[in-house]
Amino acid sequence: MGAMTEIRRTFFEECAEQMVELDLGLSEMEAGSGDAETIGRVFRAVHSIKGGAGAFHLKQLVRFSLTFEGVLNEIRSDRLAPDAAVLALLRRAYTVLGDLVAVSRDEEEVFLELRTLIPGAEAEDVPEVESESESEAEVDLGFTPVAVDFGNLFDGGEKRFQITFKPRPELYANANESARLIRECLALGSGEVFCDTSATPLLDALVPEGAFLAWTIELTTESGEDAIREIFDFAEFDCDLAIERLAEEDGAAEAEPEILDPEIAALFERLKAAE
Repeated sequence: MGAMTEIRRTFFEECAEQMVELDLGLSEMEAGSGDAETIGRVFRAVHSIKGGAGAFHLKQLVRFSLTFEGVLNEIRSDRLAPDAAVLALLRRAYTVLGDLVAVSRDEEEVFLELRTLIPGAEAEDVPEVESESESEAEVDLGFTPVAVDFGNLFDGGEKRFQITFKPRPELYANANESARLIRECLALGSGEVFCDTSATPLLDALVPEGAFLAWTIELTTESGEDAIREIFDFAEFDCDLAIERLAEEDGAAEAEPEILDPEIAALFERLKAAE
């Protein structure tokens, strides 16, 4: 058994343990005996599953557990009352989360077993069904297609973003840190970082578990907003986040793509005129 296979197996064993914790915690909340510690335990169970799922790029499991965790965070922060309707929804979410864990665990193994029943299937080769449209594509239509790579024609090159985020105490309690988020943002390009200390109280009023600093990053990058938001996936509900694309600098002219074919040049001009 390879190292990654063993780590993956261990992750799903831990998922099973976290699902037990989640079930017990929800049962206590449903019985009306769920205190802050119980809610925190429920939150950490979902948070742990989300973190491990992210490491294995299980996107559907990450997406669902992230939203589940967000609702629990609202309850934990006293912004949402765990009434009967909310608890019923959490119980349904528990069932779906368990199903997603099971699918994520079994999908690859079952897929490999199915593939062994396909004659001649190689390790990474799965035969594709030829569609009728693909068959018809072989017919000579009497012209030669011209490939045009528009690439980043309309949104390429470097872009400037202003990223503002203010961590909440929960961010640090969940083992995230501002420094790591800032480093990952700067890894997308280059930029400057500004720290707002205006909300920091005097020493005699300072709470060790508090979060008082706010951060602004002015980032220049060829990546898009989605890449920036992906960095904050695990911290989205534990901070106030705003991402704004900044206007181009005055006088900065966009480079026109070199187009040699007159017909393509005319098409480009029509596209620009239609904007």
